[in-house]
Amino acid sequence: MAKQEKFEDKIASLEKIINDLENGNSSLDESIDKYREAMKLVKECDEKLKKVEEEVTKLVTEDDNLEDFKVEE
Repeated sequence: MAKQEKFEDKIASLEKIINDLENGNSSLDESIDKYREAMKLVKECDEKLKKVEEEVTKLVTEDDNLEDFKVEE
């Protein structure tokens, strides 16, 4: 089973690809391959962010349904 890459690692990989593409030192075929990889990473990161947003929304909604919780000072 392949180890899943962390979100932060995917962002770092995406930044590296962007820098490589901006340098313009790659051939056309290499640039296309890098672009495809970048788009794959963007999709994966977007999906992860959407899942996290759903989790946070669920937590906030559940929290709103709890009785008022106050910290004593």
